[in-house]
Amino acid sequence: MKPTLLIVEDSEATRERLEKAIIEGDTFQLIGSADSYEPASRMLKELSPDILLTDLDLPDGNGIDLIKQLQQPNISTKLAIVITIFGDEGHVINALKAGASGYLLKDDNFIEINNAISQMMNGGSPISPSIARYLLSELSLDTSATSEDQKVLSNREHEILMLVSKGYTSKEIGVMLELSFHTVNAHVKNIYKKLSVSNKTEAIFEATKKGII
Repeated sequence: MKPTLLIVEDSEATRERLEKAIIEGDTFQLIGSADSYEPASRMLKELSPDILLTDLDLPDGNGIDLIKQLQQPNISTKLAIVITIFGDEGHVINALKAGASGYLLKDDNFIEINNAISQMMNGGSPISPSIARYLLSELSLDTSATSEDQKVLSNREHEILMLVSKGYTSKEIGVMLELSFHTVNAHVKNIYKKLSVSNKTEAIFEATKKGII
C-alpha cells in the first residue's frame, strides 16, 4: 500500500504541478489537496495522511502551524516536508523547529519531489542545496564552540551523526559500521537527547552550530 499524501498550496498552478508530479511518480497516493489553512487542518484530522507537503505562506494561516498540529494526539500524520519560496534563515529554522523533516524551494525541479519524499520516508532530511549551503555558511561563522560542546557526543555517536549529515539512512549506516539497525537507532536517539532536538535535521543544525560537525 502506498504512503498517503496531503498537499497544501495556495497557488493553483503550483498545486497542480505538485499533484501531477505525485500522480505521475506513482510512489505515493495523493488523498487530498488544499489551498488554505482551514481546509488543510480539517483534512489532517479527517484523512489522516502519512505525509504533509505544505507551503508556508497561506491566505488564512501559516504552514508552520499545520506542521505543529502533527504533535497533537488526535493527528496521526508524522512526517512533514515544506515547499516554499522563502529561503531565509528565519523561515527555515522555524519550520524545522516546528517538526518539518524536509525543506525545499519552489525553484527546484518538481520532478525530484518524489525522491525527496522517499528520502524523508527512509529517515533522511531532504533540504534544497542552496538552503543547506546557506545554513552551513552561516553556522560556520560561529566559532564559539567550546571543548565541552565538542565532547557532548561519544566517538561512535559523532561518527554516526557525520554519516547522517551526509544523507545516509540508519539502515545504510548500520551496514557501513557493521551495526544492527536497532543499535544505530539507539545511538541516534541518544544524539537527539544530548543535543535537545527531535529529528535529524535539527540534530545536524545544532551540531553544526556547536562546532561538533
